[in-house]
Amino acid sequence: MVAVVKQRNLGNKLQTAAAFLAPIAALALIVLVPGVFPAASPAAAQEPNASPTKDAGNKTTINTTVRQVLLDVVVTDGKNHPVTGLQQEDFSLLEDGEPQKLVFFEAHAASSNALAVKPSEAPTLPPNTFGNSFPASDKLPLNVLLYDLLNTPTDDQPFAHKEVLKFLLNRPTGGRFAIFVLADTLHLLQGFTDDDRQLVGAMHRKEASPHSPAMRGSSDDFVDPSEQLSGNALFANNPLAQALLDRMGHIEALRRNYFLRRRVGLTIAAFSEIAQFLGGFPGRKNLIWLSGSFPVNIFPSSTDPLDPFGTAMNYTSDLRQVADLFTVGQVAVYPVDIRGLAVDPLFAAANSQTYRTNAAFLQAHANFLAQIAAEQGTMDQIADDSGGHAFYNTNGLAKAIATSIEDGANYYMLAYTPSNTNFDGRLRKIRVQLTKNSYYLAYRHSYLADDSVAAKSANKAPVERLQAALRRGMALAHELVFEAHVALLGQPRKASKAEIAQLSPFPAFARRKKWDGVQIQRYAVDYVFPSPGFSLETAPNGTLRGRLEFLFGAYDSNDQTMFGDRTPAERAFTLKSADEAQRGGYHMRQVLEVPSGAAWFRLAVRDVIGDRLGSIEVPLPLMPEKATSTLP
Repeated sequence: MVAVVKQRNLGNKLQTAAAFLAPIAALALIVLVPGVFPAASPAAAQEPNASPTKDAGNKTTINTTVRQVLLDVVVTDGKNHPVTGLQQEDFSLLEDGEPQKLVFFEAHAASSNALAVKPSEAPTLPPNTFGNSFPASDKLPLNVLLYDLLNTPTDDQPFAHKEVLKFLLNRPTGGRFAIFVLADTLHLLQGFTDDDRQLVGAMHRKEASPHSPAMRGSSDDFVDPSEQLSGNALFANNPLAQALLDRMGHIEALRRNYFLRRRVGLTIAAFSEIAQFLGGFPGRKNLIWLSGSFPVNIFPSSTDPLDPFGTAMNYTSDLRQVADLFTVGQVAVYPVDIRGLAVDPLFAAANSQTYRTNAAFLQAHANFLAQIAAEQGTMDQIADDSGGHAFYNTNGLAKAIATSIEDGANYYMLAYTPSNTNFDGRLRKIRVQLTKNSYYLAYRHSYLADDSVAAKSANKAPVERLQAALRRGMALAHELVFEAHVALLGQPRKASKAEIAQLSPFPAFARRKKWDGVQIQRYAVDYVFPSPGFSLETAPNGTLRGRLEFLFGAYDSNDQTMFGDRTPAERAFTLKSADEAQRGGYHMRQVLEVPSGAAWFRLAVRDVIGDRLGSIEVPLPLMPEKATSTLP
């Protein structure tokens, strides 16, 4: 990943991120009632201490640009087991053949990280109370399972579904998983969680059931009429018949190519959507692509692409954009062939096709071998270009997935400043070596030296960080620890004309023409920040103050944004009350007015002074409680 780091202030003033939800509406009534209370919730035992800071004053701002290339390097031995314990001096790195000096090194090993707290071991919170105080698995990579039904023959889907369930039921402790399924569209089956029950339950949803997507274009056992008749003696010496067969073959080739291109387009769009979903969240992510065919190179490389279907040239721009998104987002792709062992369908008992000559049979077998070799070559290149690993020709699908998880949880992060300062947009090749041992290294082998791409990513980083915190299904942010109790306030009411005007630009309402059924529901959100958990600074009048920014997003059952807003809050402390906050915590109330059809809340709080972020996700409807009609 190429990162442009901009240092804007030598003091300790922090720049506020730009607005992230467009449009910003005023529909939500925000009532903030701060107060210091003597008792903190016992469920929030793991809290960061407040760190008072002094106002930096007016300091001279110096803008500097530092170009760095970041690499995640996975090192494995001959048995594909991760190699840990290596030091910075064990690595050497070349860019376009020129030695580079490492300026950053960090080892990530699953064995050295605390394992995630299992749901059964987590403290029990009161009804409708949600917290983010379980950061044990934060240093482990995020894992995305992409269950690809679009590119998987229907006959192979039951086996694949069984193997995925087997893995989820027996997966290693720790780590957070999200599950997407790709059919005619991309669905988020389950957002990031370490709860086995939620993950297994997601695979039983109808979207993950075996079926044949419409974009496959035909059944998987379709037989080309021209191939079926080509060995018939009646057609052998008949020019008109041969011309007819050629015409039929051409039409069938066009039909197959049409649906192939549609599938490729949908697959690329799905990868782009997942890359954007993961964007803004720090650290490495593993995308485990479970598919039954790999029809095109997803990531173009410096070599000629392996493209047996002749489709890549039409997708060069889209492919490069996805590759850039994965590079910036530190996403490694692990393609897994969920068909298991590759068996030529010619020898299957269900194959009804007849070949009247040995030449026709041998040609069909050769075509199968060429297609399998091309797909496996594509898988290897996808993995190689993104720093992952490909798995094929194995019936141990669950083991392959577990291996990719272990592989991606043990890696080394390297960074260097390129000695070639001419960032002219050309492709640069990277080579990482070990100075002593000869292990297998997996990492990205190239990047585009494009200042505009890197600068754009750097400028968008603060906004994307906030967007990620509010994104439905994304892993929770734990930098700022808090709890929130959510309660209904009164009954839903009909949306006003002004509120309808504010709702209409959001995706969930973009195509709505009738608004009679849209109602607004009020919710009270009571926050608790232990000890108080956020930073304090010295105000011009000598008192201590904290500065918080509250953000929320509401989503429907299809994960479309219904509404969102942000509001700053500022609280001044005397020295005495700051001591009280250290002992007892800090409470605040927020009142939201959002569409009553919301299925999810996403709440985030940013400590503006310390630039720390925390988020929680609230499923709706809430558990039954006594409704609150008025504010206390």
